[in-house]
Amino acid sequence: MERAPGAPVQFVSAIVVAGGSGERMGSEVEKPFIEILGVPMLFYSMQAIQDCEDISEMVLVVFKGGEERLDAAGGVARFPKLTAIVEGGPRRQDSVFNGLAACDDRAEIVAVHDAARPMLRKEWLNSGINALGDCAGAIFAAPLTDTIKRSSPEGIVLETVPRDGLYAIQTPQIFTRDWLFRAHSRARLNGTIGTDDAALVEEIGGKIKILPGPPNNLKVTYQDDLLVLKAFLEARK
Repeated sequence: MERAPGAPVQFVSAIVVAGGSGERMGSEVEKPFIEILGVPMLFYSMQAIQDCEDISEMVLVVFKGGEERLDAAGGVARFPKLTAIVEGGPRRQDSVFNGLAACDDRAEIVAVHDAARPMLRKEWLNSGINALGDCAGAIFAAPLTDTIKRSSPEGIVLETVPRDGLYAIQTPQIFTRDWLFRAHSRARLNGTIGTDDAALVEEIGGKIKILPGPPNNLKVTYQDDLLVLKAFLEARK
């Protein structure tokens, strides 16, 4: 399906992937439920989606037992757009596929976002949806600024890689539903593993548009990231 620029948005689903365990952070609490400024980290992304006028529904993908944790934290009642909560799979792309299967049949566009990037803004979602045009997907990415080197297994530098045209990919990633579904279905059939959803769409020939990645779109991976995130959120307030 091609969507002409400026065409009215009809039904858009958003999948929030929130299956992180928090092991790499040394946290006893699952990463999506670590509290930042008194709020579970997951809620920041969900609130941006709730506030986005272009998004019709939200599907949450969580770890086993995550639905109970969400309900206990008041999340089920807090987000009226939340229509389904599903359990994740062994890999991230399995989790996205489970979320995609739970989306409303009316959805023409699907946005996929990682709960580990809680600085999400509704404006980013709007711009991604409106940027699709005749592309299969629109993704946010930041140009690489560090010097990139390729090394041997022993840690010896093999080459310095030119960074021109290289990007660090972020979420949200927005796709037409048919491209995303075909990409994930083909990957499951062929055993293809993609590092992100866009890679799977690229694999079947889908054209992906890159949008400027917000510099504060932090991905929380390690304990120190929480300190940076807290400072960003306090500044935003």
